[in-house]
Amino acid sequence: MAFAKGSIEFLTVANEVCKYMEADTIDRADFIDKMRKLIPFLYMKAAMVEPLPPVYDEEPEKFVDENDYEAMRSKLAAIMGDADQYLTAVHPDIRYSDTTVMATISESLTDVYQPLKDFVSCGRIGNEDLMNDALIVCIREFRSYWGARLLDAQLALHMAWAADDENAD
Repeated sequence: MAFAKGSIEFLTVANEVCKYMEADTIDRADFIDKMRKLIPFLYMKAAMVEPLPPVYDEEPEKFVDENDYEAMRSKLAAIMGDADQYLTAVHPDIRYSDTTVMATISESLTDVYQPLKDFVSCGRIGNEDLMNDALIVCIREFRSYWGARLLDAQLALHMAWAADDENAD
């Protein structure tokens, strides 16, 4: 089975996002700047993917467990520091509230990282059928969950970037 160009491009961008988030030393200004630029590209590539039908009956294995998730969330929270929290009307818990909800950039981006890393990890195995099914899961989750979290994080990162820029003046 041959993969469409859009699927390969999405895998490439997803891999870059994961690698950047996993990097050992990132300061806040660089992180905000880089993620502000990667997020629109990631969203566009994910939105353009048209997965093929599934090959297997069962979904591919997950590679990011609770410990990995929490380690990434903690790492990003440390990078973002006091700029991590923001008010949102897009959070999944909003249905339980009649006002905005406090969210964090670290959790929003880790919610994006988890399905991306699962997809990228399946891609590294080198089995095209497995990669196809991992792509289906990743794009389904993009449509139902992490796409909105990505856009929410983009707005919060923009606000943090603008605030940092104002404070520098």
